[in-house]
Amino acid sequence: MKKLLRILGLIVLIPVGLLFLLIVVMSIISPPRGGKKTAAALQVPYPAVVAHRGLSGLAPEATLPAYLLARECGADYLEADLQRTADGVIIVFHDDTPARTTNAARVFPGRENDPIGSFTYAELTELDAGSWFNEAFPELARAAYAGLKILTLDELIDIAEGGNNNPGLYLETKAPSSYPGIEAQIVEILRARGWIGGPAPKPAPPDPSLNAAVGAPSVNVAATPARVIFQSFDPASVARLKELAPDAPRVLLVSQEIAAEKGWAALVEQAAATAQGIGPVGYLGWPWNIGPAHRAGLVVHVYTINESWQFKLLSRFGSDGFFTDRSDRAVELLGRGGPLDVGAVFRRIGY
Repeated sequence: MKKLLRILGLIVLIPVGLLFLLIVVMSIISPPRGGKKTAAALQVPYPAVVAHRGLSGLAPEATLPAYLLARECGADYLEADLQRTADGVIIVFHDDTPARTTNAARVFPGRENDPIGSFTYAELTELDAGSWFNEAFPELARAAYAGLKILTLDELIDIAEGGNNNPGLYLETKAPSSYPGIEAQIVEILRARGWIGGPAPKPAPPDPSLNAAVGAPSVNVAATPARVIFQSFDPASVARLKELAPDAPRVLLVSQEIAAEKGWAALVEQAAATAQGIGPVGYLGWPWNIGPAHRAGLVVHVYTINESWQFKLLSRFGSDGFFTDRSDRAVELLGRGGPLDVGAVFRRIGY
């Protein structure tokens, strides 16, 4: 019997020992907080909470309530995909076409799968960008979501500037090859609004009591040199942004397909040449990827992370920040604030 117990004990200890060894090895390859000094040098919050299309897990993506929620819940950055209308207006929209997140099939039958850039701004203002969310997620539906409009970059800036917290902007050039010159146009708008070029603006600092009332952290990223971060999957677009706005941090985004085609080492080298960060999809957020990026002087912001176990695991692997649809959840899990009273935040923003 004693021999059997010893054998069973060994059987249990072997996998536990191997797991411990694996954790040690991973910590050596990519030490936790390995990018903290780099983030500090850039004055980028650590770990950064990046509200992916706003707080899009609770409201229609890239709309007014999604961004208001993210701002009031304490996200460091409001993330947005930027495209251009046929008449030259920079708008906030992710998909290549309006089919998925608007009622374009009803308003413009036969054009719902046309490129966003083929629509004028006036045409896009006719679309309902909120009702789809109520239909897709009835448990999260709100009557006020019906009829929401597509935002412009200027309107997104208004949102960032309009609350108690002062989040930064994390802006992606979406399919930039379809919009020649879009980088210069974006930079021109941001420069005119005081978000790039010259000294950092000095917005009124957050009132901690207003944030404490809902459990949110105080955020003042807009008052720092890293108030705008540019991002793109297109290396040429990142390079153009380096020329146009050299003081704004830049991040090269990486999908699984891009990594499979080019190889991680080559992508790290490419990012280090034109950017300060790399943004891999979560499936690439392993220590053997994050570690080399840190050693190349890059911060690593992983997308799109929504579950508790993902935040914990990728933090352990060395991620310096997270694109997330649930910035409310990230704020709590990363120890930035909480417990958040999201219901109170909804009431505060009028939804």
